[in-house]
Amino acid sequence: MLVVRADKGMLKQLEADRMAGRHGAARIAVIPDAGHDVHLDDPAAVYGEMAAFLAEATAAESEAAAKEAGAGA
Repeated sequence: MLVVRADKGMLKQLEADRMAGRHGAARIAVIPDAGHDVHLDDPAAVYGEMAAFLAEATAAESEAAAKEAGAGA
């Protein structure tokens, strides 16, 4: 789970921590100098955080699949 929070937005760090705490593999990304409409204020930063998160998730899934395949051999 990825929680994206704008540095100057309405979602405060405490609430983002609570949201992330409900999921074991959650990550919080804070976009500096962005307001409530973080996706409009800094779309490149939001995209970068999402791309990095998805790349990490894909790599972890590939690693898990490789381990499972090795265990079955």
